[in-house]
Amino acid sequence: MYFMNQYVFTIYFSLLLLAGKAIPKSIFPQLQKTKGLSITVKTHPDFKEYYEIKIDQPLDHSNSEKKKFRQTIHVGLNDVSAPVILMIEGYTFGKRYEPACFKNCNLVWVEHRYHGSSRPDSLQWEYLTIKQAANDLHRIRQTFGKILKGKWLSTGISKGGQTALAYKMYFPKDADATIAFVTPVKDQQNDKRMQDHLSSLAAKEESKIVFSFQNYAFRNKAKLLPEFDTYIKKTTYSFGSLDTETLFDYLLLEYPFAFFQNCNNYNLIPDTLNPSPDNIIGEIVSVVSPRFFSTAFRPKLEPSFYMFYHELGYYEYALSGMKQWLKNESYPNNIFAPEKYASTFDPGYLKQLNTFITSKKIGQVVFIYGETDPYTSLQAATEGNEKCLKLIVKNGCHKSRIEDLDQAQQKQLFEKLSQWLKWKF
Repeated sequence: MYFMNQYVFTIYFSLLLLAGKAIPKSIFPQLQKTKGLSITVKTHPDFKEYYEIKIDQPLDHSNSEKKKFRQTIHVGLNDVSAPVILMIEGYTFGKRYEPACFKNCNLVWVEHRYHGSSRPDSLQWEYLTIKQAANDLHRIRQTFGKILKGKWLSTGISKGGQTALAYKMYFPKDADATIAFVTPVKDQQNDKRMQDHLSSLAAKEESKIVFSFQNYAFRNKAKLLPEFDTYIKKTTYSFGSLDTETLFDYLLLEYPFAFFQNCNNYNLIPDTLNPSPDNIIGEIVSVVSPRFFSTAFRPKLEPSFYMFYHELGYYEYALSGMKQWLKNESYPNNIFAPEKYASTFDPGYLKQLNTFITSKKIGQVVFIYGETDPYTSLQAATEGNEKCLKLIVKNGCHKSRIEDLDQAQQKQLFEKLSQWLKWKF
């Protein structure tokens, strides 16, 4: 990270000329003149120019003169007149997804506030709201819209998709199109539709094996706990106040959700007629990693779980029929939220979002879901809205992307994007 002065840029540009790689109409001079940016020049095979940029953002956009933090973004340039893919993370940076239809476009890739390298010096949780995150994006759009002249496509996966929808609601004219991948639209903190969906899966012949395995492991918990304790001791994880049995219960309660969410393989579930304990434990931890519950991982989870338990909603486990095997009375997922803020849910945002979607004010948005993903039970209610497109990947899950759609669905998608972005895909 550094501020690049004119002298450094001259050397950089001269080296490109000497190497025969001079880039006409570089955006670097404009970036350099833009206040509040710290620029690091990078290279990337998909772009003619690539930068890592720290942009100064107000901690509170309603009072922009007060404290600021530095938000990390990546910017890739191919052609200043090409569409800009505003790739919105719900967390820190993950693996960049680059569908074929985005080829030759520009990229602005944004890390979510309070995550990764975009954490303020002090975590004032009251400023970690979905509206503040949308305002971050709006300020980025205003800044880079002066440099990148093409149409803008905002897109995000899961929690990133939730942020993209908030951005669409608060700033409907900023993006010319939006793709929300596997994005739940809840109607309350613990939306009951998800448990209803899991219950329906438990009744289906092809998916019964998942719940039968969970039931077997609970019924044989006393035999499995010594093996599980041995496994945990071999790891480097610490779990704070979570004892081994409570951790085991959490993993098993999460097992069906995680199995269907991540396209796990039915054929890998061990036979429970005469299984070895290590095979049973191996299956459980391969589907639900204990690392998720470790104290070392907790700081990475706190920002997102603050948002889940403050505005976005999350899910809880249905314990009926299992209480005879459980150590505790309850197994809330708010254990991952900052302790002081674990029970401060404000339903206002979800009401506003659902009104925005169901009143058909939303437009030029594509929703892509995976058929088996539990979050698909919380899909956006866009029926009757011809300004939106909803596509569901057959047998898909939370990992479903554009390339997983069938040819007819991809044709629908590309036609819409071409129409909205004035760009041939």
